[in-house]
Amino acid sequence: MQNRQEALRIFCAAAEEMNFKHTATRLGISPQKVTRAIKELESVLGEQLFHRNTRSVRITDFGLGFLEQAKAAMDQLNRLFQPQGKAAEDLGGVVRITAPHTYGSEVVMPILAEFARQYPAITIEFHLSNIHSDLVEERIDIGIRIGFLHDQTCIVRQPRTMPFHLVASPALLDRLPPPEQVDQLAHLPIVALVNRKTGRYWPWEFSQKRYFYPKSAAFVTDTPDIERKAVLAGLGFGQLAGYLVEKHLAAGELVAVLPGDAPPPWPVNLYHTHQHACPARVRVVFDYLFNQLSQGD
Repeated sequence: MQNRQEALRIFCAAAEEMNFKHTATRLGISPQKVTRAIKELESVLGEQLFHRNTRSVRITDFGLGFLEQAKAAMDQLNRLFQPQGKAAEDLGGVVRITAPHTYGSEVVMPILAEFARQYPAITIEFHLSNIHSDLVEERIDIGIRIGFLHDQTCIVRQPRTMPFHLVASPALLDRLPPPEQVDQLAHLPIVALVNRKTGRYWPWEFSQKRYFYPKSAAFVTDTPDIERKAVLAGLGFGQLAGYLVEKHLAAGELVAVLPGDAPPPWPVNLYHTHQHACPARVRVVFDYLFNQLSQGD
């Protein structure tokens, strides 16, 4: 039973990740073990669970139906073998979380506030920093980062992706025609975000792996919220993350510029260091954050 239970756990994770290498990293096992577990299940079931080749993994129709049964079976097993006397104790205590300043304040904090109301025995310690944290050294349980995370020591899930928009205020567009090509941005006023580590402006990314490197700016800041306010004030064009501007685009307070040249969205990473015995309180917070961030607009 143990081998099949483990195979079901691997299958459920693989169905969420749609990438065997990412599944292995998330579970703290080798990619070969993921492949063996899926092949074992397919052999037992007599059906293919995934269509896979060197470039992609896609779940089959049978796999989708089996996934619902597998999740229900895993939930039942987890409830059956949960040490009841220890569960309530584990759900008490402190969970330390880190996230970028503005994203943490605007997106993550409302989620944590609702969580705190539902789980009063868990104390949330929330640290905001735009610098990538060493979770072990800083005694952080859960990290949230936008971008590409290459830390192989962590269990990483990606609840959503983050688009980026080049935007301007209607007032600015009344004074200046919008650019028709990316290279025309060099001759227009822009609002730049400075990298605190290097002192240089962050580059802007566009489709087809093209980049614009600002050399001068009408307004400079090291804080995304101030960057947004400067663009809203009509001080220049800016490229900002979707969570900062989408409500202003919907209200007509900002206008999308060169939408066909937008870059691929970046992943939002939710991660923790516990690869095996993850404390129950950390798992509860982690799963809650994943579910809520997955529902974000």
